[in-house]
Amino acid sequence: MLFKFNNLVEKILTFVSVLLLATFIIVVFVKVIARNYFDIPMVWADEFSLLCFMWTVFLGAAIALRHKKHFIVDLAPSKLKLNLGFDILSHFIVLSLIYVMIVYGYNFTLSGLSRASNSLPFTLSYFFATIPVSGVAMLLFTIELIITDTKRFLKLTSKEVYVD
Repeated sequence: MLFKFNNLVEKILTFVSVLLLATFIIVVFVKVIARNYFDIPMVWADEFSLLCFMWTVFLGAAIALRHKKHFIVDLAPSKLKLNLGFDILSHFIVLSLIYVMIVYGYNFTLSGLSRASNSLPFTLSYFFATIPVSGVAMLLFTIELIITDTKRFLKLTSKEVYVD
């Protein structure tokens, strides 16, 4: 059930990330054209493109976490069962970082409610909210990884030294 829910979460995050990345590209392109060819300043475009970029990066990081696409160092030869144990341990270490993202990111977002954006008609909390939102997605994905990797680890018998 968690796997199906995470699939839905991933689809939503992917859709939002692609939409924000496309918006980022369009806004930057329009800003460059407006500034260089029409001498029209678009003061809001810098902050808006930063907002889109931040959300794209943090949501993309959550998706990458689910697929184990972040930097990985194997401490033993790549086919050994021991690496699966290290993966499980690293998931628990990642949970501590996710805790920081969710708790302190939430507090940071609340502090942004009292700070106005320089050129956009809303507070900086919209910028900061990406930290706890992506943290929650990372929490869901990490729980799934712990479950699947633990099942794979326990499924291997003591005679099976190598992982598929």
